[in-house]
Amino acid sequence: MRKSTLWQNTAMIAVSFIAGVAFFQLFSLEQATQVINIMDKRILLEKTPTIWQSMLPLAITVSIVLLFATHPYFFGLAKIAIAIKTCFFGFSSVYLLAQKNELLAYGIWWFPFQFLYIVVLVLLCEFIASAPKFAKNKERSSLRISVTFFILISLIFFVEIVVISYVFK
Repeated sequence: MRKSTLWQNTAMIAVSFIAGVAFFQLFSLEQATQVINIMDKRILLEKTPTIWQSMLPLAITVSIVLLFATHPYFFGLAKIAIAIKTCFFGFSSVYLLAQKNELLAYGIWWFPFQFLYIVVLVLLCEFIASAPKFAKNKERSSLRISVTFFILISLIFFVEIVVISYVFK
């Protein structure tokens, strides 16, 4: 990855996270709870979420990013989807810390895993975008990159499930 791309992606993540924190300040608690209920219900739960409740938000985000990242004309929309995910990450982080006062849940579950997902999604975008430039068979290269990142995201997901069971005990 080129240096300028690294800086652009880092800035996108930082600005989106800060925007999520700022958006939380603009919403009432009831509105914030509605947004969180739509985007990722696990934050509002008092008990251990099911595997499907954990998998659904991740699967939707990965599907959207893959859909847009694999098409050269819609690559920018993949970055926007990642920025929205990062904005929600900031939004929900403030909710966890301020409203539920759950430092343990935030510190060992929410922050590390959401941040890892965002970094992996950014890398997926960048590798899919750069793969056709260097590969002889463009579809095969994109498929190989997608499978590799799917395995990486699955590994992170299963570790997250283990951590969630510890946090919600």
